[in-house]
Amino acid sequence: MKVNVAQVRRTSGESIHFDVVENFSPFELGTESFSFSAPVHVQLQVINTNKAVLVSGTIETELKVICGRCLEPFDYPLNLPYQDEWAFPAQATEELLESALLLEKDEVDISQRIFEQLVLALPMKFVCSEECQGLCLTCGANLNQTKCSCKEEVIDPRFAALAKWQAND
Repeated sequence: MKVNVAQVRRTSGESIHFDVVENFSPFELGTESFSFSAPVHVQLQVINTNKAVLVSGTIETELKVICGRCLEPFDYPLNLPYQDEWAFPAQATEELLESALLLEKDEVDISQRIFEQLVLALPMKFVCSEECQGLCLTCGANLNQTKCSCKEEVIDPRFAALAKWQAND
């Protein structure tokens, strides 16, 4: 995912808009695998402030994920705001050198920065809907699709031994 900043490089106050769409490869995080069900669509407004280049916009895509409750696959939409700071090496302060994307050339590959934002926006656990009932703890049936006949007797594990105890009269 590349953008060309030649137009804003030369003039302070210059602004340019980018609308970029690209397919990203599947990736793994820990034990989970993710793939994109839609291309990554990035809209950016890039402004040269003379000291740095301020970037703002949005990132939109969809991921194929597995629900953490019912284990069914579904498409998870991502619509994120994006803000970044880019700098020209000759004008970069020490602070900018640590956090900003350095613009060595006019054409800049922003794929890694966009990917980082996508990963940071992922929830700890994906849920297909707020109403998802998950799986039965006893038989494993998907409670969104069927009702199981298991008893829903929930016993606090600290008192489980008392269930076996019989009083002597």
